[in-house]
Amino acid sequence: MKPLSARELLARNLRRLREERGLSIDDLARLTGIAARRIGAIEATAADAHLDEVGLIALGLGVRIAALFATE
Repeated sequence: MKPLSARELLARNLRRLREERGLSIDDLARLTGIAARRIGAIEATAADAHLDEVGLIALGLGVRIAALFATE
């Protein structure tokens, strides 16, 4: 099985962590200042996240950046 790309890992972990916290995309958008449409695109692997966005998402979710790229 081919390993997931960084984009795919971010999308998978972002969705999982967001849902574990009971947050909607709109909730996370309010917490991060990132547009909900942009967060949705990142979750759908339709857009690459900028490094600053990754940091804001991690803060909004209350996790370290590394958690967004974890393989397990």
